[in-house]
Amino acid sequence: MTLNELYFFIKKLLQGSAQTDNPALLARRITTLISGYSTTDIAAHPDAIVNNATREDVEQIINRVKNNEPLEYIFNNASFIDLELYTNSSVLVPRPETEELAIMISNYLNNQSNKKILDIGTGSGCIPIYLALHNTDNQYFACDISDNAIATAKQNAQKYNLNNIEIFSADIFNYQNNSILSTQTFDIIVSNPPYVADSEKALMQPNVLDYEPHTALFVPDNDPLIYYKKISEYAAAHLSPAGKLYFEINERFGKETAEMMQQFGFKDISIHQDLFDKDRMAEGTKA
Repeated sequence: MTLNELYFFIKKLLQGSAQTDNPALLARRITTLISGYSTTDIAAHPDAIVNNATREDVEQIINRVKNNEPLEYIFNNASFIDLELYTNSSVLVPRPETEELAIMISNYLNNQSNKKILDIGTGSGCIPIYLALHNTDNQYFACDISDNAIATAKQNAQKYNLNNIEIFSADIFNYQNNSILSTQTFDIIVSNPPYVADSEKALMQPNVLDYEPHTALFVPDNDPLIYYKKISEYAAAHLSPAGKLYFEINERFGKETAEMMQQFGFKDISIHQDLFDKDRMAEGTKA
C-alpha cells in the first residue's frame, strides 16, 4: 500500500479509540514508525509504496495501541532530545523532564574535561549516552540493578559507538559488593530513581501502570525518599571535593529532598522546575 493509504487505514482503525483525542496526529506518528518515512516525506511523496507492513500487521499494531501499550515498546524506539534509543518493557520510557535534567548537566559540563560522571539507575542509558555524545572529553559510568536494563543501555551505547562509557550491574543498597562503586570517586553523580509513591498509582495512566517496570517507578508511602537518602549517603562519600549531585524528583517532595540533601552535607542546593513549573530537578554541591 502507499503512504497515503497506510495513513488513512491507521486513522480509520484509531477512530473511536479512547487512547487519543487526535487520531490524525497519532496516525501520522504511527505511519512514520511503520514506514520509516519522515512526516515531510509523507507529505511530499504520498504515493510512495510501503513494502514492510501488511494490513494484518497494521491491525495488530493498532490493537496493541488500543490496549494502552506505549509506542516506544511496540516499535522498540524512543526519542530523547536528539537521540533515537532502543527501548523495551525492562526500562522506563524516557520523559521530557529527564531530557531537561540531561541538558542541565550537559550545560554544566560545557568546556570541562577529564571529569568522571556516574548515573545510578540508568535504565535505557539515556542520560549518560546523551552526555557522552555531547561532552566527549569525560569518562562516564552507568549502573542499574536490572540485568535487562543493562543489556538495553549497552545496546544503545553500542549504537552510538561510545567508548567513553562503562555500563555495569550494581545495587546501590549493596554498593560495597561492586568494585567500581566501592573504589571510585566521581565528579558528578546523577540519578532518576524510583519516586512515585504507592498511593499515587491510582493517578497513573494505563500505558504507564500496565506496561512500564514498577521497580523503576514506585516507592513505599512511608519512605518515599528511600533511594534519594541512600544515593546521597553514597555521594557524600564518593564525590570529589565540590562534586555535584543531581536528581530527578517527585514534584511533591522538593522541599523534603532539599532538606535531606542538606542533612548529608550538601550545600548550594537548588530545586529546579520543569517546563510545567513543577519541582522536578534537584542539584547540590559536596561541601
